[in-house]
Amino acid sequence: MFILKHQDEDIEYSLSKGGFSIADGKLYLSLESNAVDDEAFPETFLFAVDGFELSNGLESQTINISTNPNDETPNVYVYTSFHACEVEAQINLKVLDSTQIEIELNVISEDVNYYNEQAKPNPFIGSAKLTQKNKNELWLPA
Repeated sequence: MFILKHQDEDIEYSLSKGGFSIADGKLYLSLESNAVDDEAFPETFLFAVDGFELSNGLESQTINISTNPNDETPNVYVYTSFHACEVEAQINLKVLDSTQIEIELNVISEDVNYYNEQAKPNPFIGSAKLTQKNKNELWLPA
């Protein structure tokens, strides 16, 4: 379960698809979530980490990552009703075994409803268990 903490109202999301992959010593992680309430906006929240260097291999750790302005790896992405240009994420990663991790997310991106002086950063928080998948099975922006 995830919550998008918006100034108008909190929106609950449930994980619909997700996973992680390790390739060339780098972490790739994605999740796709849908709003629990059919009338909530935005109806989806997508999050991805693209190529975070794991210097010590897959181990429990806290990962802090922000949008790479050059759009190079490592990078982090948020898509809702738009592609967020600025994302800051803290991921508490707990390794359960070699094929399963548990993550706690605190992701901050631009306001999903306001684009003027009313806009405030939107925290997206929650946790999920993710299983290891092939990288090509993950949602990663091209």
